[in-house]
Amino acid sequence: MKVVIDGSAASVAVADAENLQGLSVELRDVTPERAGELLGDWGRVDGDHVWLDIATLKAKCPFPRSAEWDEQFAGAMAYAGKKGWTDVTGTRVRAHIEKRRGLMVTRELAAFVHDAPEATSPRAVEVAKQAVLDLFGVTVAGASEEAGKLALAYARSQGGAGTAAVLGGGVRLTPALAALANGTAGHALDYDDIGLGAGHISVAILPAVWALAEDTGADGAAFIDALVVAYEVAHRLTTMYPDTRLGPYAAGYHKPSVYSSLGAAAGCARLLGLPAEETAHALGIAASQAGGLRANFGTMTKPLHAGIANRTGIEAALLARSGFTASQEILEQRFGWHDVICRGEGDLDVVLDGLAETGSTRPYAIEEGLIFKGYPCCGANHCAIGGMVGLLRETGLTEPDIAEVDVWIERRNLEDVLVYPWARTPLEGKFSLAYNVAAAMVDGAVTVDTFTEPARERLTAYRDKVRVHATPDLPADGARIRVVTHDGRTVEKEQLVVRGSLRDPMTWADLTEKFHGNLRGRVAGDEDVAAAIADLEHCAKLTAVTEPLVG
Repeated sequence: MKVVIDGSAASVAVADAENLQGLSVELRDVTPERAGELLGDWGRVDGDHVWLDIATLKAKCPFPRSAEWDEQFAGAMAYAGKKGWTDVTGTRVRAHIEKRRGLMVTRELAAFVHDAPEATSPRAVEVAKQAVLDLFGVTVAGASEEAGKLALAYARSQGGAGTAAVLGGGVRLTPALAALANGTAGHALDYDDIGLGAGHISVAILPAVWALAEDTGADGAAFIDALVVAYEVAHRLTTMYPDTRLGPYAAGYHKPSVYSSLGAAAGCARLLGLPAEETAHALGIAASQAGGLRANFGTMTKPLHAGIANRTGIEAALLARSGFTASQEILEQRFGWHDVICRGEGDLDVVLDGLAETGSTRPYAIEEGLIFKGYPCCGANHCAIGGMVGLLRETGLTEPDIAEVDVWIERRNLEDVLVYPWARTPLEGKFSLAYNVAAAMVDGAVTVDTFTEPARERLTAYRDKVRVHATPDLPADGARIRVVTHDGRTVEKEQLVVRGSLRDPMTWADLTEKFHGNLRGRVAGDEDVAAAIADLEHCAKLTAVTEPLVG
């Protein structure tokens, strides 16, 4: 016997009543929260189960019924009581919810974007401001990189003078073009934050929401609210997988392009106050722009992925507002986002788990915190860099003392992410473990200057000193270093945590120091900007924050 709760028909009915060997509940086009509302006298939802009223269940079974069926039904309920599947009163029986089928994920997410409680929790506000401070500094620094300069030159060539600041670019452009330039510059150094399963999440979302907020005259509180909701949507799309290196990432897609482009669209829709129907169209438009190939790691196109995600988010929301349409089931339908980009892998339904409580009794995802980088390169290098720097500091060794270095990291990071045995270009250096360990050994640090052509040429002389190995016995980002000295000593160090991670988070003071370092020599007034960001929730006009950073 099965109880079918159908959201599209707003109905509850019994199916397969003749089969009394089992009892289950099937949800069709409905979330558990909505199912609970539809049940009424039938019972109530309790996690993965439903407590069904036995009298109602029997009364609602299709007629005609026989005396034999009545006897079998009573026997089935008696058996359930013996197994502990009825409540203490014996009036309700527990039924398992089958794997949900056909949930309207796109529409439910769109409704959440419109209806979610305002993001005002102190923790959500705190992390949002941390993200702004860190990314703005990284973006100004990245504007001097070739990718940042070329992206800005392209944006300016499109004749898009407007209201949105290009950080370090000396110009204001239309929101979409400013977000393209800022997103690209913000990821050019690979120095921006990581988190919530979506990889480089802030750089692919925040520039879009900020640019649109400047353009619409939104205040700091409205910006933070939209940003928190945007992060929530991007994060939820990653929850289909126990490890977000599965699914689209394993297939070769870059996570910001897959998840954060939809998050950016959601944030922009929230900021514009789009109704749920238009927000669903915005998600549909953005989903058709999802992509970003990992083969472009180590080139200028990797940071361009972030720029495109931001531009997509703004354009999708503005098009939807204008009446432009898209599939409102883009995530779940055949040939949609999950079917194509995710190859049908992962349980899309879990994206909606706990959605109704989020922002009220359940915290927003951003409250977990973000991972802020201490080194301007792929995060898979960071434990090895920290381990090498720490080993030198603890032992007093310097490069001339060292005969050889062995470094071990997790196999997938070595084979799928840090794909360059040695850097042929400065950008490839950001994805070369040997190169970063050599830089840490020679210079005692890895900085922005590590990824320049003079540094690459200088460090190549030390290439043969460093050997890298894959191992299955380290966590995803951990590293083990072994140094052999010229006088025959062997020193080892294991590094499993780095500063800036969730286990050892950066403080506001740490992030402020990084911010000032990124701005030094580039723009003035950074003390005032940092103070304004610290009070962002009370800021009435966002252009006042960015004016000193335009340069």
